[in-house]
Amino acid sequence: MSMLMRQEYAIAADDEGRPAQGWAVADDAALAALVDAAAPLHAFLRPAWYRAAASDVTFHVYERDGEPVAAFPIAPRRMGPLTINEVAGAYWPFRSVPIREDAGDAILLAMLSGSDARAALGKAWRVGPIQGNDPSIERLLPLAAPAGWAVFKRTISHSYDIDVAALRAKKAWPSKSAIRQSRNYANRLGRIGEVSYRKVTGADWTADDRDALARIEAESWLAEISDGADTKFLDPERRRMWEDAARDPVLAPLMFAHIMYLDEAPIAFTFGLAVGDTRYQIANNFSEKYKEYSPGRIILTFDFADAAERGVPVIDWGAGDGGYKARYGAKAGPEICDLLFVDDGILARMARPLLKRQGWELISDR
Repeated sequence: MSMLMRQEYAIAADDEGRPAQGWAVADDAALAALVDAAAPLHAFLRPAWYRAAASDVTFHVYERDGEPVAAFPIAPRRMGPLTINEVAGAYWPFRSVPIREDAGDAILLAMLSGSDARAALGKAWRVGPIQGNDPSIERLLPLAAPAGWAVFKRTISHSYDIDVAALRAKKAWPSKSAIRQSRNYANRLGRIGEVSYRKVTGADWTADDRDALARIEAESWLAEISDGADTKFLDPERRRMWEDAARDPVLAPLMFAHIMYLDEAPIAFTFGLAVGDTRYQIANNFSEKYKEYSPGRIILTFDFADAAERGVPVIDWGAGDGGYKARYGAKAGPEICDLLFVDDGILARMARPLLKRQGWELISDR
C-alpha cells in the first residue's frame, strides 16, 4: 500500500492496473522512511528540518510501486522579478533532495522527464547553495540534459575540510603546540576568573544554553558588522529555526554546542552538526571583551579535541578564512554553488543571457 498522503499527478499503471511510478505529495512518514534509505550524509533531511526552514514547503515525491524514490521539498521563492520553486533548507549543506541509494538511473531519468516533472517541480527550480559533491546532485546532474533540463550554475565559494583520520594517522591532532597554546590562554583567563566548559546537544540543551549562545553573539565582532543578521541565536528567526528542528528526536542529538564560561559569563562557543561521518562546524564565536585571551581559539581547540576523541573522520569547516583554517590542517574542499534547472526550450534560451549577466554559467543542456 502506498505511504503517500495524496496524489496530485498522473501515476503510470502496470499491466494489472496497479500504480507503478509517478509523482505525488508525501506525508511526513513517507519522507522519513525515504531518508532512512538515502545516503547517510542526508540523515538530516527529515521533515522537521525542512519545515523549520520554510513553513510553506511541500514535499513532492516520486514513487515506484507505492514507495518513495526521491523527495523534492519545494517552497516558492522570489528570484529577481520572478517567483520560482526552490529546494528548502536553511543551512547550505542541507538544501538537498533525499534519494534512495538503490534507485537506478533509469527510474531517476523517468522521474525528471516529461510534463509530470514540470508540473511537480515547475519549469524552473533551484537547488542551493549546496556543495558540489552532494550525493543527490551527483546523481541528478548527468540525467538533467537527457530529461530536458538546462542547468545553470553560480559558484559561490568552496568549503574547507579537515581530514582528521589522515592527520591522526601521522601525528597527534590537534597538534601538541595548538593544545599547549590553548592551555596557556586558558591559564591566563584563569587568573581573572574560573574557566569552565559545557557540552550540549539539541536533545539536552536548555533555553539558558541558547541564551548563552545569543549573548556571546551579541558581544562578538559579527553582531557589530552585520547588525546581527548572520548570527545563529541572536537573530530570533534563525534561533527559532534551530529550536524547531531540535524538536525532532532524530535530529536533536545531531546538533552540538560547546560553551566556554568565565565564572558565570558565557564568553565563547562552537556550534555544529554531526551527520554520518562528517562534523559540520557552523559557528565559532567569542565575546570581544576577552579578545586578548583568544577564547575563540580555546573553545575551537576544545571542540576539535572532542572530535578526535570521538573518532570523527572528517570536519567540514565551511567557507571563510582559509589561512586561519590551514593552521589546523584544513584544505580546500568541495565547491559551494547554486544550481538552476530550467526547462530546455524557449524558457532556457530566453533566460540564458539574463542569467549570464548575473553570474550563472550554463553547464548542461541538449
